[in-house]
Amino acid sequence: MRHTLSYALAVFVLSVSVAVPAQEIRLRVGHDQPVGSMYDEGHKNFKKLVEERSNGRIKVDVFPAAQLGAEVAMIEGVRLGTIDMVSCSAANAATIIPELGMMSVAYLFKDRAHVDRVVNDPKFSAELDKIIAGKNLGIKRIGYYTSGVRNIYSRKGSVNSPDDLKGVKIRVQNNPVEVQVWKAFGAIPTPMNFGEVYQALQSGVIDAAENGLAVVESNKHYEAAKYISQTEHQYGVNPLFINEKKLASLPPDLQKLVLQAALDASVYERKKDNEFVDAAVDGLKAKGAILTKPDKAPFIALIAPIQNQVAQNIKATEILEVIRSNAK
Repeated sequence: MRHTLSYALAVFVLSVSVAVPAQEIRLRVGHDQPVGSMYDEGHKNFKKLVEERSNGRIKVDVFPAAQLGAEVAMIEGVRLGTIDMVSCSAANAATIIPELGMMSVAYLFKDRAHVDRVVNDPKFSAELDKIIAGKNLGIKRIGYYTSGVRNIYSRKGSVNSPDDLKGVKIRVQNNPVEVQVWKAFGAIPTPMNFGEVYQALQSGVIDAAENGLAVVESNKHYEAAKYISQTEHQYGVNPLFINEKKLASLPPDLQKLVLQAALDASVYERKKDNEFVDAAVDGLKAKGAILTKPDKAPFIALIAPIQNQVAQNIKATEILEVIRSNAK
């Protein structure tokens, strides 16, 4: 009788364990660019890597084109845990990490190679991660995307010098450093979410905006502002953030897998971004945009004194020093 009861109990336990499926792990990741854009390519690559390397233990749901909100709203969502991961421009991330406002200062980087050296410099990541950890935001930086180099595009005409910006209403990203920079150029900075830019240009609410060429092309902003002046004033360095509690909830092996996939997807995204930027020049010209290359020296002369000032004001001198140390 005892053996019969033991056997029955074993069968019951086994049937219960078989009936209870393993808990499904899903990651909700967002970005604000169109399907097929550099961010989208990065997120889709992250999805592919995570799902393949975890043998399907983790599923990744990608939400493009601001489906989960504008960048500022999405990074807040990551803080709250309603979104698991987001790529966010440094300028918009500065709403909760003011030190990232340093990346809004124009002409910090000489070229793409300079950007690559900085994002691959352990000192840069260590300094930024220390700043983030000290704020107890509930988020962790796990990679860097890029979004080309930003240029001015206008509905009124080409910008050949800072004089052409005087009195121009230009859309800027939502942080005080952006406002300071564009006032130094003589423009009237107008903070605005990215998703509102096309209509604001079309209706004349703003005269101009600034962004990477691939972003201008993929979002069709050239339709509303065809004069593109390649001022190349700001390289887009966009941290990839994940919710700390979500990451910590994963088994150690999956945590390691997700972190490595984020690094690998970041490398892939930066490669795709460079390809898209190179292709965008011809693409924009073919679509009727008018591209010009102004002399950058007068713009740089106006901004140079602001770099040190901003770094001191927002306590980002170490970040600035690492960026400068990687210039060659």
